[in-house]
Amino acid sequence: MRIHGLAFSLIIAAVIIAGCTQPAAIQPPQTIPATPSTVPVQTPATPIPTPISQATVSANTITIKNFAFDPQRLTVNTGSIVRWENRDNAPHRIVFIDSAGRDTDVDSSVLSSSQSWSNRFDTPGTYDYYCKIHPEMTGTIIVV
Repeated sequence: MRIHGLAFSLIIAAVIIAGCTQPAAIQPPQTIPATPSTVPVQTPATPIPTPISQATVSANTITIKNFAFDPQRLTVNTGSIVRWENRDNAPHRIVFIDSAGRDTDVDSSVLSSSQSWSNRFDTPGTYDYYCKIHPEMTGTIIVV
């Protein structure tokens, strides 16, 4: 009987001790603040291709259709946003080039059919671009 009493006492003590301890607090995942990056002269207004909306199309919209940019040459004011809309059944990728004809960091990524991409032009100048997938497709933005 003494052994049963001792075992019962140990069980009761274990339950009391377990009830008095607190479980380890669960820490929420840490969020790391975004590191500010340097902003290039040309900053994409929408870095990820977005579906073309039914909103009113501005005068600064270039349509991609029949493997061509329409208009091929567009003049805009400084600070304007230009939007490219892919109305082709094929994908396209807009890449800007520098004065030596080399690709720059301004790149739409691949635009599937019915996707669009925008870019803001904050510095006056002439900006040439082409379709990386179909290099014969070229265009120019003139910023005044």
